[in-house]
Amino acid sequence: MEHAVDTLNRLLDAESSSLVHRLSESNPFVTWPAAADRAVVERIVADVGRHRRELVEMILTLRGAAVPPRYPSSMGGVHYLKLSYLMPQVITSVRELVKTYESAGSTGRPQADALIARLLADYQRHLAELEKMHANLAQPAA
Repeated sequence: MEHAVDTLNRLLDAESSSLVHRLSESNPFVTWPAAADRAVVERIVADVGRHRRELVEMILTLRGAAVPPRYPSSMGGVHYLKLSYLMPQVITSVRELVKTYESAGSTGRPQADALIARLLADYQRHLAELEKMHANLAQPAA
């Protein structure tokens, strides 16, 4: 059970410290050409909130304690930026969340593993949509 709680807490920390979560609080400026981006980002932000709640609920179900949210200071300036400027960073943030979930491995708890798989599928879907919309942005080195 301890391993499962540690894994879920690592995922919760990744969710809390992601740029996507920060966007929910910063409300960056959206120009008309970035309206489609905003719609996608709003769906991702809603999922992040739901993911965080579900991770905390699972941690509590396993009789663990959830880690407090961590907010990197490097994301403090996103309040004053355009969403179109932030989109490459948003894509990178979602890509990092996918990698974090993929590296989680099995917790040994079927309920926790099912939750992790479902949340990973959400991020993979969002990443595919973002990459399709922004195919013009440079892909990361493999």
